[in-house]
Amino acid sequence: MKKENDLSSLEKLLLGLEVPDLPKVETPLRQDSKCPQCGQGKLLYNGMLQLECPACGFVNGEAGGCT
Repeated sequence: MKKENDLSSLEKLLLGLEVPDLPKVETPLRQDSKCPQCGQGKLLYNGMLQLECPACGFVNGEAGGCT
């Protein structure tokens, strides 16, 4: 059996040993909202209808769609 030090980050995530830091969002994200991750860019819709920050690359995965 592997020790915790020998596990990959994916294995630790799946086992619940590591939890990624997620940005705290108080209000629903909208186009032109300030980016919750970097606080500098304004969110814009990308080709997948997801809100994306051009400054840091943050992508909100809550929504999306196809046309």
